[in-house]
Amino acid sequence: MPALEAHLDTERAERYLTQLTSHLSHGPGGLTVLSAAATELVIDLGTATWTIRSTPGQLVLHLQADDPADLEQQSARVAHRIEQIAHRDGLQVNWQPT
Repeated sequence: MPALEAHLDTERAERYLTQLTSHLSHGPGGLTVLSAAATELVIDLGTATWTIRSTPGQLVLHLQADDPADLEQQSARVAHRIEQIAHRDGLQVNWQPT
């Protein structure tokens, strides 16, 4: 299954995960939270699965989809959302194939 991963260096990883958990638990745009824990959030995007992990000093994003076109589309969607909420810290999502 095609997958991408991004590691974002930030001292606010836990804060961002908490914020995303709160926001995404309401299911905006048809999203479904599959699991939520203190250090990890797993979301069904419909055509892809997005995992967000908080580690000391990093926010780790993992995205996988059956179809490469869906992976590309969802990676842009996820990157936009992360960059939007982390604009004050200037975080940029740079996906790498896994």
